[in-house]
Amino acid sequence: MASFFEKRDPWGHSLSLWVVVLMIFITPVLFGVLREIRQENNVENWLPPDDPQSKVLQWHRDSFGIEDRVLVSWDGSSLSDLRADRLKQSLLGQKDAKGVRRGGSPYILDVATPQDAIQKMVDYHIDPDEAERRLKGVLIGTGMLKVRLSPAGKKRREQTIQELIATTKRELGIDLTVKPAFTPWVEMVDETEEGSVTDAPVEEPDEDQVDFKALVEAIPEHDFQLIWPRMQAHSKQADQIKEIALSLRRPEILAGASTAADQEAKSDQPGEEPKLIEDCFFAIGTPIAVAISLSDTGDADHASAVAAIKTAAVDAGIPEDNLHMGGRPVAGAALNRMVKESSWNTAYPLWQFHKRSVTLFSGLIGIALAFLMLRSVRLACLVLLVSYYTTFVAVSIIPMTGGTMNMVLVVMPTLLTVLTLSGSIHVANYWKHAAHVDMKTAVVKAVEMARAPCMMASLTTAIGLASLLTSPLSPVRDFGLYASIGCVVSLLMVLYGLPSLLQLWPAKPPKASEIDTRHWQAFGRGLSRHQWLVSFTCLAIFVAACYGFKWFRTETKVIRYFPDSSRVIQDYLFLEENLSGITPVDTVICFDEKAQEDLNFEERVELVRNIERKIAEHPEISGTISLADFRPVSEPLPKDASTFQKLRHAKRVNETERRVRESLKKEKSGEVNLEGDTVKSFLNIADHTADLEQETANGARMVDIQKGDEMWRITAQVAIMTDLNYADLTNELNQVTQSVLRDHAGTTHLVTGTIPLFLRTQQAVLESLIKSFGLAFAVIAVVMMVLLRSPTAGLITMLPNLMPIGVIFGLLSWMHVAVDIGTMITASVALGIAVDGTLHLLTWFKIGIEEGKSKSEAVAAALGHCGPAMWQTSAVVAISLAMLYPAELLLVSRFGILMCALITAALLADIIFLPALLAGPLGTLIVNSQKREQKATEKHPLLQEGKESKPHLSHVVKRAQSEQSFET
Repeated sequence: MASFFEKRDPWGHSLSLWVVVLMIFITPVLFGVLREIRQENNVENWLPPDDPQSKVLQWHRDSFGIEDRVLVSWDGSSLSDLRADRLKQSLLGQKDAKGVRRGGSPYILDVATPQDAIQKMVDYHIDPDEAERRLKGVLIGTGMLKVRLSPAGKKRREQTIQELIATTKRELGIDLTVKPAFTPWVEMVDETEEGSVTDAPVEEPDEDQVDFKALVEAIPEHDFQLIWPRMQAHSKQADQIKEIALSLRRPEILAGASTAADQEAKSDQPGEEPKLIEDCFFAIGTPIAVAISLSDTGDADHASAVAAIKTAAVDAGIPEDNLHMGGRPVAGAALNRMVKESSWNTAYPLWQFHKRSVTLFSGLIGIALAFLMLRSVRLACLVLLVSYYTTFVAVSIIPMTGGTMNMVLVVMPTLLTVLTLSGSIHVANYWKHAAHVDMKTAVVKAVEMARAPCMMASLTTAIGLASLLTSPLSPVRDFGLYASIGCVVSLLMVLYGLPSLLQLWPAKPPKASEIDTRHWQAFGRGLSRHQWLVSFTCLAIFVAACYGFKWFRTETKVIRYFPDSSRVIQDYLFLEENLSGITPVDTVICFDEKAQEDLNFEERVELVRNIERKIAEHPEISGTISLADFRPVSEPLPKDASTFQKLRHAKRVNETERRVRESLKKEKSGEVNLEGDTVKSFLNIADHTADLEQETANGARMVDIQKGDEMWRITAQVAIMTDLNYADLTNELNQVTQSVLRDHAGTTHLVTGTIPLFLRTQQAVLESLIKSFGLAFAVIAVVMMVLLRSPTAGLITMLPNLMPIGVIFGLLSWMHVAVDIGTMITASVALGIAVDGTLHLLTWFKIGIEEGKSKSEAVAAALGHCGPAMWQTSAVVAISLAMLYPAELLLVSRFGILMCALITAALLADIIFLPALLAGPLGTLIVNSQKREQKATEKHPLLQEGKESKPHLSHVVKRAQSEQSFET
């Protein structure tokens, strides 16, 4: 039967022409589709809606009306800074007489300032100083470590600072940075407007209005401030630095002292050396933060929401360089921006092209290497055209099917480029061998030689990638789906696209020197002679690396993808070192109807306050807030209280509860109430029942919420930039809460928020890695068993395929490097490359055995056929991907260097480990299997009837190639 490339249409044209016409025709269509592609990197949407932790988080958000929040602060901010209120007005606009908001930003739902929160607390008879303390670590920070010098220290200020820095570095290894003393912000008044300002009537101060200026002036005087990496006010490090500072003494300062100032510097106790530093302390009051909640519009477009906040801040008088923002929307917008900048960053000039576009520079390096390896400009152009065209088609399928690009799918273009490039280079090498024999039939013979191994490699890789569909994470499932479809597209392009182009625009016939593979054959014979040494050495390296998996751990924090020098990291560090943890974790306390009867409203408030106080004592929590913070502490009635006192107390408690519930009811209905938005954010009444599951240290715990249950929310701010184990934190919060609630029947609790979701996502990442690779291993192993007709041989053949993954990921675990979701996906690429090389090498080894060669000669012949293609593919891909290492986005940088390592390891496994196994026991198993098959054929010749017309590979081409190329 004639080959596809030998057939003609009714007009006498080759079918290759129609393949190329189809490729050209769909290109503009796909360009239009590709323009509609969108990005989605919301970690909270990774888990399916029916996941227990997702259900808890969704219930929690529905119950308390929680929206995405951005935390905004700036250098020198304090409670007396008027720019906080200006920022609020700029974002929210003004309400008209009907209560409708005019102006403002459509991306913003609400803005909460610490001044508003303190004023609200004071309205409920809480002292301003106590209100300020309650907001510490939430919206008000303690800032940097403030240092007050003694008179002796002031005389030698610079020497004292240098000695403090040197001593701290020597004893603790900490680099201190000195900052000027805090000074409150003062608005600069234009002289032309000074008269109008001074002539304006002065309003009488409101007695209930908080004097924020007095709160700021209460910060003790100091001479300078200190900051250091990962600073925390209540940490052991801070105490050690204070101890060092207070211990500094310099006796030589008083040598020859004669002035009154010198005499005052002497200690009261005779013989004691003078202190250089009088005091070190953290003082609450600066900086402050403004919490901005996004609307549905803002949640749908984080980049525009963040840009609107920056614009409003500048309009309020805050310099953009002094602005610091944190929160999931900020990190998400920065991630999307840096992904785009890795493709084209206009911040760098064109002559710094390696920085202007890291990905394009990587592609150019790949193109140059392809020209160098294939030694033919036309052949290299066709191979690269097919590789990039395959990626273009496969990526276009994503928006065509309504999908979105994410931090996992961003790996898929590289995967498909690598796989297509690998298959194309194999076909190109087969074409070169065939063209050296007969140029007219070169395309047909090359496709015949490549069809079986390429089909097996592509379909096996597609099945392995499809195994990712078992993952509970939606980005991983999308990757498995689209990448497996891409593998099929890649196969079609390798077997039809490239040959069609070669038939229409053939390259020049190769010279004899270009297909000389004697050095590869010599290398194969050397491996055969030392098969046992090579095999055991590879196995030892494999086992030693895999031992590192005992330290294997995962990471899902998006903020970890940014370099330390990036603006978003610097902003996060400023907020967490000076003010508050970025990530909220919520503890929801539930009271059923019986508990509400047993405990009156004030008793429930104090119970929540008690739990909140215990949670705030955790060293990794910067601050907490709940509805109890907006209520004064209520003292219980004495046991000997009179009946009148009890009645009056009960009336007051009932009135308080009635007012709160009435405000909550109005807020739910959308009416304006005197409580603002405080109530529903921290207290709600369940409208329906809910069966929720909570993960604890002792396993899953069921929590049943009934209609009418009263739910109180306690929010704790936790740092995201530390190496805190969130699992330990969640378990400790569960234990702390349970220790208080165990004595109160009818109460229960839930710990929820983004932190428990991170934990569940980490667990799902690990599950995906294990399940998908287990399934992929099983599928590929079965394919190998069928191909080699031996279960034992199939399992042994899997060792070189697993070696790259085991060695590289094992070494990462040895080095205690956490595996993120993008890193996990790179293993699929390594598996595809390793399987591709393995199948090509096995195919040619079996051909050599069929031709009567010994195992050693068959290994040499197989390496002669496949070695150049495997080396060329690996070199082009690995070196070009290594060019991604300088990328600013660590997601891209890590991917590039890890892929380079994995592809290198896959190459070494295929050209060293696998040939050694084939020259040893694996080859013996394959030889015995083929002998059994040959005997069965001799006994039952009718079983082979009809198979000669469809040979596995053309024996004529094999022999022709052997005679023409290997005898050169």
